[in-house]
Amino acid sequence: MVSTGGIAAGGLSPAGHVSFFDEQARRRRGTWRLSFACLLVASGVGIVLSAAVTPLLLLIGGGLLNLTAWLGLAPAVMHQAVRIIGGWAAYHLGNFDRLIGSLDHVNRLGDLGVLLPPLTKLSPLAVPALIAAAIVWLGLRALTMRAGGEDLIHRLNARPANPADREEHQLSNIIEELAIAAGLPSPRLFVIDSPIVNAAAVGRTHKDAAVLVTRGLLDSLDRAETSAVIGHMIASIGGGDIKVTASILAVFQTFGFFLTVLDLPFRWSAWRALGGLVVVSATPRPSPESIVRAGDSIEAGLGADTMPDIERMFAWVPFQWLRYVLLAPLLPPMLISMLLKLVLFLWTAFFLGPPLSWLWRNRRYMADAKAVELTRDPDALARALTTIAGSGVPPGGELREYFFISAPAAASKSALGNRQTMSAALHPPLARRVARLVAFGAGPVGRAEPFRPFRWLTTLPPMAALAVAALLALLVPLFAALFVMIFYLTAIAMTLALAAGLTLVVAIFGG
Repeated sequence: MVSTGGIAAGGLSPAGHVSFFDEQARRRRGTWRLSFACLLVASGVGIVLSAAVTPLLLLIGGGLLNLTAWLGLAPAVMHQAVRIIGGWAAYHLGNFDRLIGSLDHVNRLGDLGVLLPPLTKLSPLAVPALIAAAIVWLGLRALTMRAGGEDLIHRLNARPANPADREEHQLSNIIEELAIAAGLPSPRLFVIDSPIVNAAAVGRTHKDAAVLVTRGLLDSLDRAETSAVIGHMIASIGGGDIKVTASILAVFQTFGFFLTVLDLPFRWSAWRALGGLVVVSATPRPSPESIVRAGDSIEAGLGADTMPDIERMFAWVPFQWLRYVLLAPLLPPMLISMLLKLVLFLWTAFFLGPPLSWLWRNRRYMADAKAVELTRDPDALARALTTIAGSGVPPGGELREYFFISAPAAASKSALGNRQTMSAALHPPLARRVARLVAFGAGPVGRAEPFRPFRWLTTLPPMAALAVAALLALLVPLFAALFVMIFYLTAIAMTLALAAGLTLVVAIFGG
């Protein structure tokens, strides 16, 4: 661990001293508020998805009941249950027709009240889908927790610390000391032979957690800075951040699960994804790698393209016109699936993404405050974060960037765009983290500048700055129009999915 010089002056200066105990209490309260906000938004997305999921559940339930009757198990009871399903679908199809009819009476905002009675009567349709989503979410979260990040140890070729190495032995002592100070069992230590400066914490619980440290971190930071980084890792483990990441990942995987089910008629990869998930769920002791692969394949349903699979499906048809004829019945469900994916992407990006990002950033601030409590050295953590920010994530850890103490913003754009995992976009800006540490008593850090989103405006000539400010002001009505468009698309997608699904249920099971 190398020794670093003093911190250059001229960086951030505290607006006022803040107690790290008060900071942790405030961040803890914020976690509950943000978690509740995320739950509300996720439930809203679930209601949107229920327009397709509820009819699908009714079709599956009715089919299983008919199969049970065909096998001779209480056929009279099973047939009666099927008729109840058909009648329930017919009743809500009538409510749906009344809702569509009531739209003719809406001419201004004050007329929206006429939609409340039919919407209230339609609300039970969301219940089966929300219950199913909760069950799937619990199952996927349990699978993610079973993996416990162990796959990351293998991906990074991390090795146990070498007791004969003086610095690695010293690092083991630091981990043990800080774990005792935090009242936690000492986590396992793994070293990643990479020049990149970073560290991560993985594990199912604090009892079997592990800290991963790159060799570059040992070579670049002094003992105080290394202790500060380990303090953050210990705080993250003790604070339950691993469970938070599992919960957030399970939300996206739940959405992907239902979209994968909807894609079964026209996407071969959907069958492989569900098959892999079933195999992993039925295996008593699946490997962490197989769990991660199953989760990634399910989450891929959020942005999967169905056209290549459909083209391969009909490649055997010799005549082009015959392909179009065979493809025609698949066009309505394809359109509904595409609309639902678009709506889900927009809701995730504009409504679910921000509170999830705020939640994770809140957890990082709380872990920083806890690290200062453990080490009593905010300066060391500020210096360490500044050094780590100039590095990156070790090769092999790109899909698990959120486990690391920091990740470069450049890498976050790809991860966020693909939505395959939590991403580096969830990490707070370095300047904000250092500013909080300065408020705890750290000295100014020369390489870190205050976080000022529109600071670049001050560098422009007055007229240019005025023109740019005017253009930025135009974004307000544009965003308002975008939100209106999102709600219109949501209404169209839900209308098509609900009308087609309920009509199909009534046609098959009667009403």
